[in-house]
Amino acid sequence: MDDKPTYEELEKRVKELESEVDPKSEHIKVSGINIEWDTNQGTCAFENLPVAMMWIDTTLAGLMSGVQAMVGTERFSLALQSEGRNSVEDDWQVISKFSDFGDGFKAIANIAAVAGWGDWNLVSMDQDSKKCRFRVKNSWEGRYQRSLGVCWKSGMLAGKLAGYCSKYFGTNCWARQTAFIAKGDSYDEFIIEPSDRSIEMEIENLLVSDEATRADMAVALQKLREEVEDRKRAEKALGASEEKYRLLFENANDAIFIAQDGFIKFPNPQALKMTRYTEEGLSKIPFVNLIHPQDRDFVLERHKKRLAGEDLPMTYSFRIINKSGEELWVQINAAVITWEDRPATINFLRDITEQMHLEQHLQQSQKMESIGTLAGGIAHDFNNILGIIIGNAELALNNIPRENKAQSNLEEIRTASLRARDVVKQLLSFARKTDLEKKPIIIAPIIKETLKLLRSSVPTSIDIRQNISKDIDTIMADPTQIHQIILNLCTNAVHAMPDGGIIEVALKNMELDEAMAARYADLKPGLYVNLIVNDTGHGIPEEEMDRIFDPYFTTKEVGKGTGMGLAFVHGIVKSHEGWLSVESEPGKGTIFSIFFPAVEKEAVIETETAEEVPTGNERILFVDDMESMVFIGQNRLEKLGYRVETRMNPVEALELFRADPHRFDLVITDMAMPRMTGDRLVKEMLKIRPDLPTILCTGFSEKIDEIKAKEIGICEYIEKPLTMIDLAKAVRKVLDENK
Repeated sequence: MDDKPTYEELEKRVKELESEVDPKSEHIKVSGINIEWDTNQGTCAFENLPVAMMWIDTTLAGLMSGVQAMVGTERFSLALQSEGRNSVEDDWQVISKFSDFGDGFKAIANIAAVAGWGDWNLVSMDQDSKKCRFRVKNSWEGRYQRSLGVCWKSGMLAGKLAGYCSKYFGTNCWARQTAFIAKGDSYDEFIIEPSDRSIEMEIENLLVSDEATRADMAVALQKLREEVEDRKRAEKALGASEEKYRLLFENANDAIFIAQDGFIKFPNPQALKMTRYTEEGLSKIPFVNLIHPQDRDFVLERHKKRLAGEDLPMTYSFRIINKSGEELWVQINAAVITWEDRPATINFLRDITEQMHLEQHLQQSQKMESIGTLAGGIAHDFNNILGIIIGNAELALNNIPRENKAQSNLEEIRTASLRARDVVKQLLSFARKTDLEKKPIIIAPIIKETLKLLRSSVPTSIDIRQNISKDIDTIMADPTQIHQIILNLCTNAVHAMPDGGIIEVALKNMELDEAMAARYADLKPGLYVNLIVNDTGHGIPEEEMDRIFDPYFTTKEVGKGTGMGLAFVHGIVKSHEGWLSVESEPGKGTIFSIFFPAVEKEAVIETETAEEVPTGNERILFVDDMESMVFIGQNRLEKLGYRVETRMNPVEALELFRADPHRFDLVITDMAMPRMTGDRLVKEMLKIRPDLPTILCTGFSEKIDEIKAKEIGICEYIEKPLTMIDLAKAVRKVLDENK
């Protein structure tokens, strides 16, 4: 055999070949993988990619087919065998760790099996002749060649096995393949034995002897490069499109997911955030479990009809309950698609909880506004009616002997009417139509009176107990609002005990030192009056505790509560500079505890029996369009000693006054009258006589209040219904101040 060429000769030949082949064709890139052709060696190297993984990429499989067809089976198989030899160095590090070649080969065979190279077996080894026989089942090379209908007769596997033996025996070995999966055999078989042949010399001889190879390679690689560039452009465009939609999907404010077979698939991050589940956790629960029980039938029916092809609105709203137990309102936009060859829906879910709450609040606000309008509308007429009842009761009480049995009945009528007057005040306060005034009071009598009133409306299955201490301190409060606190807390307690129970109301003085005050937020050390309302009802769930004082929050059925009761209680307590706490345990009841700051002021005790009724003999003009009110007003004033003239028509009253402005010492007029309102009547009279003492009475009016009345020049502004003592004191005050 001829000697191998010298290094200088090979270098010269390489330069000649390089000048004939387009140097740009030496490096190409497909799917991010560098493919390098060595024109000197005629080899194909796959840079930075483990050989075992290379065949997983279908793009490379297609490339291998193209390269094989381009350069011919013999040249391609030599290139593969060369690559197999080049990968031996890393494999040999595994084999050489074992003293026995057979054990080392088993170790690398295990790695090869995992990597997809098939099942390797060392059939025999002859140490003397340095000859080995290998069989490989299910190899990727054999299966790939068979799929293409070709047989390379050699390849990377042959190069690997020959390389192992060359390392082990310390001499150059060559692989001869004797069985072929590509030809239908059940395995590939290789006989490895020493040889003077080398892969380098085989390729060199092929390149030198075959002039067509160089031209074919240059043309084929140029064509391959153009195809690769087209592929790269398409892949780049596809990648950009995928990236755009990925960004939209991952950063969308709406939850996006696929619904198929009752489960959620492919959820975006917002879907996980909304439901509070991980992707794995969400995939394991039926979608129906997320839907509010009251909405499930409706949503499932819609979903089934949509899959069946019925024409339905794209969007609708319902409630879901997430993993944390939160109830959310969502709006869904769904469309039927095919997902993994089966029908499904793609769903866009938007959280509209806040929007729904705002709408509910708006509706409640509109209801409150309607209540306010209604309250203002009925207050005037109702207070006039109460005025007639109270007035006639008082006149009757004055006209019959005290020993008459009717006295007690008339007192009850008068007392009930005064309670009704307070109810109207509460209604107007509730609708924000009036401002209530705080004064130093002892709230124990108010609480007792309220509980007495409640007893008649509370079911007999509920026991109301009182534990009110003596000598309760004074607080600055509005009696009507204290009454409202008791009504709301006890009403809530009644609703919590549909089958009966106990309401206990306790009242006591408490002195908080610094240590005790520190236990209560916003409380300072000092004296307090502690009001406690305790019930044995169903209690409040822990997840609702933070929301019970929110306006419009209610767990009651529609029509059984507005969600405003506790919000009003909280607002009243805060306006009294007090503190409110609640303790509750489901199944064991609820305790509301309120602290009111005590004051060192003498309590205002309202009593009529201790007061002397002031009288007089001045001349008074009494104007009201209601005959009953005129009758009561005239009788009351005359019993007080005054000389009274009356008119039911304000225009006639003005003409009477104009005829003799100094005829009357005082004018008392109603506000709401036909043809001329009371404030206008006073204005006209004051034009005639600026120093005229006047009193304006009203059942209720949004047009005027005490401040506006004073600005007009009205001396006293009083609200109906009036008691005898209210009227007597107001008249005497105005007359005395204007002498």
